[in-house]
Amino acid sequence: MNISDLYSSRIQKSFDDDHAEILAILKAAPKKVLKLINYYKGLPLSYPATINSIDRGIVDLDVQQEQAFTIERNRSTFIRSPLLKHDVFAQAQYVNIKKKAATFVKFSYVEIMAERRNFIRMEPEPSPDAVIESPLGVINGNLYDVSLSGLNISVDQYYPLEINAETSVRFRLRDMEQRLDIKVTVPAKLVGIMDGSQPYHYKFIICPDKWLERNLSQYIFHRQIEIIKEIKDL
Repeated sequence: MNISDLYSSRIQKSFDDDHAEILAILKAAPKKVLKLINYYKGLPLSYPATINSIDRGIVDLDVQQEQAFTIERNRSTFIRSPLLKHDVFAQAQYVNIKKKAATFVKFSYVEIMAERRNFIRMEPEPSPDAVIESPLGVINGNLYDVSLSGLNISVDQYYPLEINAETSVRFRLRDMEQRLDIKVTVPAKLVGIMDGSQPYHYKFIICPDKWLERNLSQYIFHRQIEIIKEIKDL
């Protein structure tokens, strides 16, 4: 998951001024006033955290073990508190899952854009092949994530599709535990391309019919259970 796709910066004065302000607020805050938010394979996880110490711009937190696991994967977290103007993005400097501890640096105000989505996006595993039938011809890629209203398809080669291009996308979702095999062919409209580096990510909106919506809902629900079990097992 590209972490920068989850949030948008909300700089108030400057990065340095905001950083200093956030540290001052945290230093004066009660220890048990923070909540951390992380996304793992599309699943949001949020647990309370306790301030252990703050020294020289480094904030040491006691965290839940599941949160420590996701922080280690992302090397970052979002911090939420009623004392802060906005949510805060922080980079992880140190994480110890067994000790349930993490230290953070480089604090900045952000808005978590992922929370504005109408539906949760889940990353399938393994990532299935996906075919885009577009005005430029057939484009082959892999399904990166899926929700009830959208698709994100990673493609190795760049194709200059126009925004709002009408396409058709097909792929297959498998859930071996639940014995689900969903063959999907759905009209999709292109709403954006992340083209900074390979693979390129083509984002679509979809309007599934009732049959597909029901099956996608079932798949996404089971996928969330799988991810929670994976975190606890690991």
